[in-house]
This record gives sequence, C-alpha cells and structure tokens, in this order.
Amino acid sequence: MADLGARLPLVNKLLYASDMVGSQTVANTRSLWLLFFLAPPATSGLPTLVPALDLGILRMDPRVFAGVLLTVGRVVEAFDDPLIGWWSDRFKSRWGRRIPFVLFSTPFYAIFFALLWFTPGGDAGVVSAVYVFLVVELFFLANTFSAGPYEAILPEIARSHHDRMSLVAWQLYFGLIGVVLGLGLSGIVKDVFDFKVMGITAAVFGIVFRYVGLWGIWRKAPRETPAAQLSLWLAFSSTLRNKQFLYFLPTFVLYQTAVGMVIAWLPFFVPAAIGEIQVWRWVPAFGDQTLGPGSLTSILGLAAVLGIAVGALILWKLSNTKTKRWVYRISLLGTAIYLPGLFFAGFIPVVPKLIQGMGMAFLAGIPMAGVNLLPKAITADITDYDEMRTGMRREAMFYATQNLFEKIGSSLAPLLLGVILLLGDSTDDSLGIRVMGPVAGLIVFIGFWLFQGYRLPSTVTRENVKAAGL
Repeated sequence: MADLGARLPLVNKLLYASDMVGSQTVANTRSLWLLFFLAPPATSGLPTLVPALDLGILRMDPRVFAGVLLTVGRVVEAFDDPLIGWWSDRFKSRWGRRIPFVLFSTPFYAIFFALLWFTPGGDAGVVSAVYVFLVVELFFLANTFSAGPYEAILPEIARSHHDRMSLVAWQLYFGLIGVVLGLGLSGIVKDVFDFKVMGITAAVFGIVFRYVGLWGIWRKAPRETPAAQLSLWLAFSSTLRNKQFLYFLPTFVLYQTAVGMVIAWLPFFVPAAIGEIQVWRWVPAFGDQTLGPGSLTSILGLAAVLGIAVGALILWKLSNTKTKRWVYRISLLGTAIYLPGLFFAGFIPVVPKLIQGMGMAFLAGIPMAGVNLLPKAITADITDYDEMRTGMRREAMFYATQNLFEKIGSSLAPLLLGVILLLGDSTDDSLGIRVMGPVAGLIVFIGFWLFQGYRLPSTVTRENVKAAGL
C-alpha cells in the first residue's frame, strides 16, 4: 500500500475540490427543476411538455409519465457505470488511468445538459417525450465518463485519514457554492430569463470547474499504478463480495433517494404552502411587486445551504475525534428523525409561512450534510481494505458500483414523488405535499438500520483492521 504519511498540498486540494461548484450546480439544477419543467402544476401557467400516457388498460398522469421517463433513463444508463469503472481501472496511458476519460468526455457532459431544456415544440407530445428520454440518456452517459474517473482519483491522491476528510470537507464547501447556484440562483435566472438560459448557465459552470479541478491534480494523479487485470464480471462480483461495502452501499442509496425527493419537492411545496409574498409594497420605488414561486424556492434553497454549511462544520469537527462510521450513523439517524416533521411545514397557524419554510429548509440541511461529507471518504477506506485483501487498487470499480445502485435508487425519487403528489399538491388539497416528509424519513431510517454491521476503522491498516475484528 502507498505511504499513508504522504500529504497532498492545500492548493491541489482546493483546485480538485473546486469541481464541486460546477457539478453541484448541474446536479441541483436538474434535481430541482427538471420534473417541474416537464410537468408543472396546472396553476403555474406553464405548458406541460410530456403527455399523459394512455394505453387503454394503463393511463398515466403527465407528471407520473415524466417521472417514469426520468427513472427508466437513469436506470438504463446506470449499468454503464461498472463498465466505465472497470475500463478506467484497466486503462493505460502516459497520463495515467483516469485523466483521458475526464479530459475528452467533459464537453459532451455540458452540451447534453444544456440540451435538456430545449424540448422541441411547446406542447406535450410523443416527440417531446422521446427527445427528453434520449437527451437524458446521453447526458447521464457523458456524465459517467467524466465524473466517474474524476471521482476515482480521490483515493489515489489523498491516502491518509486527515487528507481524505480535509479533501471531502473542501469538496462539500465548494459544493455548497454549487448548491447555492443550483438551488438558489437557478430559480431567479429562470424567472428573469427562461429555462433555456438557466440550463446553459449551469452547463458552463459544469465544464469550467471540471477542467479547473483536473488542472489542479494533473501532476498529482499517479501515472504508474498497475492496471487491475480482472474480467468485467469478476471485477463486479468481487466488489459485491466485500462485506463492508455491502453494509455501506444500501445506506448511501436510500439516503440519496430521500434527499432527491426533498429537493424535487420544493418547487411543488412553495406554491401550495407559501404562495406569493408581497415584500416590496412598502417601498415606493418597487411598487407592489411580489416574490414568485421561483424566487421563493431559491430562498428556501439558500436556507438549506446554510443548514448544510453549519452541519458540515459540526460533522467535520466530530470526525477529528470520532470515526467516520460514528459520524455517518449520527447523520442518518438525525435525518430520519427530522424529515417526518416536514408534514407540518407551512401549515402551522400564526407563524408566517415563509419563516416556516426557511426554518424547515435550514434544519433539514444540518443532518443532510452527512450525505455530502462522508460517503466519498468511506468508499476510499473501503478501496484500501480491498487492496489489502486482493493486492489491486480498484477505486473506479467501487465508485462505479456505488453509483450504479445509487442511480437506480435515486432515479425512483421523481417517480415516488410524482405518485405521492397525486394525493394532493395544492393549497386546498395538500396531503401529497405533507406526506412526502414522513415517507422520506422512513427511507433514511431503513438505511440507518442497515448500516449497523459496518466496522472499518478510519485509517485502514492491517493492525487497525484486525483490531476491528475483520
């Protein structure tokens, strides 16, 4: 195994982590707005871009059909992850195993994301549905080629517990800037311009910061790591025989699914529970202007970002005295306990609805910080444990397998949300809006329960592993 005492310079950590500005802008813009863009509420005045599906014995509401399209697209593409991860682990070039993938696939990742918001025509129809499905597939594929190998570089350049926690913490804080752009400013850009400008803007951030991060570790990524010479099936099956990985994997999938539901729920929650806010009526220069649903959704997104920032600082400090395992468990439990409380958000008498929404978003962000801070570092530890057992470094395969199941799980988020919202998504009929929180909380609690068997120490050495009874 590599020298655990070797340290990664701070400047390289910052540059590598800065990629999260762009990737989180893209990811959160998509999670927040894509379902709403394709099948907005009837009260929004926006066109429905995906038709209802009527096959005689089967009929789907446009929102459920849109959820099905996004879910199927995500699930189909998810199976590319192990193939690309296996290829990356075996790849040889003068630039090493990972860099060529990132270098040449990133432009396509940005282009296809921008094209998501250019559906043909302006009305619901089969052409729009087919277009959405194909472009979603191409975007997900290009993202896997770019993001998968980029993610797999982390365990190679950060080998110690301190470096890994420091690097993932910087990733989180840079990611919060992306979350601000994706959850916060995207709504404002959408309101001022339109969805097309919003998509192009996010795509530009995605490509620029991915290349900044790649430049930051260009000379730090190892060039001489031996290729992992395993067949695709053997590499995949061997990954799933790692018991510590199996204890961690379902928790991450369930955590991400619940968070995806909460993010996609916000644009529906705002008009149903808050409506519009007349904030400028006492300022003559602004007349009697109001904050619309897009801007209010951005405000709640910013409140959630602040909560994540506070939660991440707490968890980062805890990781200096507690194990990653302990901190991650607390994050899971805290999220599972809190999310059911969203049932009451916006519906408490006396308290102003905007204050309720902002308080709800801030408090939700605190425990959710764990899903952004811990998983990458935990998976890096698992790859060290795998190297100890097999003698091969297969970072990309572990991250790819993790992404495969995470994509399958989180792809269900828009579909689950679409079904739940059939119970009611308006001020007068809000049951679907309110039920989402308890359902998401139950999903996270199942993940907490499944994580109990994970025992890897924060620094994986033979002595520490034996002390943990592994």
